[in-house]
Amino acid sequence: MRDTRRSHWLLGLAATYLAYRLGQAAVRRARWFEWRHRVAIVTGGSRGLGLVLSRHLVEAGCRVFICARTADDVSAAVAELRSLGGDVDGVTCDVRNPAEVRQVVELAVTRWGRLDVLFNVAGIMQVGPLDAMTLDDFHEAMDINCWGALHTTLAVLPTMRQQRWGRIVNVGSIGGKRAVPHMIPYDTSKFALVGLSAGLRTELAQDGILVTTVNPSLMRTGSPRNATFKGQHRQEYTWFSLGGSLPLLSICADRAARQIMVACQQGESEVYIGNWLSPPVWAARLAPRLTTEVLSLVNRWLPAMGGIGQQAAYGYESESHLAPSWLTALGDAAARRNNELRPRDSLGNPLSEPEGSTS
Repeated sequence: MRDTRRSHWLLGLAATYLAYRLGQAAVRRARWFEWRHRVAIVTGGSRGLGLVLSRHLVEAGCRVFICARTADDVSAAVAELRSLGGDVDGVTCDVRNPAEVRQVVELAVTRWGRLDVLFNVAGIMQVGPLDAMTLDDFHEAMDINCWGALHTTLAVLPTMRQQRWGRIVNVGSIGGKRAVPHMIPYDTSKFALVGLSAGLRTELAQDGILVTTVNPSLMRTGSPRNATFKGQHRQEYTWFSLGGSLPLLSICADRAARQIMVACQQGESEVYIGNWLSPPVWAARLAPRLTTEVLSLVNRWLPAMGGIGQQAAYGYESESHLAPSWLTALGDAAARRNNELRPRDSLGNPLSEPEGSTS
């Protein structure tokens, strides 16, 4: 009798799980859309993940409007995307400025008469121990990584509500689910973005607008060169650059972009982006408490305060004998592909290549 009850329980559990999976598949099919002739805005679309994502959107037949803070970067990205056959435009925009953000939306809608998808990719990364960080670092991270996404979202809502259809994709981070040491301003802003995105999801669905939060693990975009590093900046750049280059720990940017696009098409609420064996993703999902304890131990091995202190240096100013090296070859190749090589001034504007540099 006990075995019979156990068998019935197991069959019931299996039937419930099957019904759940079938229902999930049906919902995804109902929400699915094709990219051809859609109109998308990609913030931070001139380099890194934003540029990679824009390439894939163009390949899928989507009309793309990119924005970023640097005119030269925007011009170069637009030219490249048009050379791929894309119907593309772009302007400079600081997502911290609501007026500039509204102008981006107005230009996109004026050109194509509609707006279907917003990808909030623009962001910054500051790396170093807590003692090297200032309140300004926290404010800047929040202003760009969180408030910037809110500004763009509020700007697209009138058009999407009028259409009764829209998709918004907010690029969070694994660091917005489990705090990574030596990245606390970034962690703080990404945790805030994840919460904001989840809240927007609950309120905007009634208007036909689905908000998707994507939380990438480490990606091979080449972005460490343009992150800022404090304290012992060369050592900080080394561990960060290595983590963003090693195959098991990091995911190819092209693969990440494809996963993000599929999550948007399926109307998912929240997804992790990474390799199917990605240790950071599985740890954060299956053992969040243990992951926090492990990261506390990892912190003991990271560089102590010192070096340039609270001053900041870009990654390309923080190279060491290990970064670049054969260990960072995949990340360095990604930097060459994704417009991450040009040195920048304190405002993020590209500088001419220093004598003896390579591109």
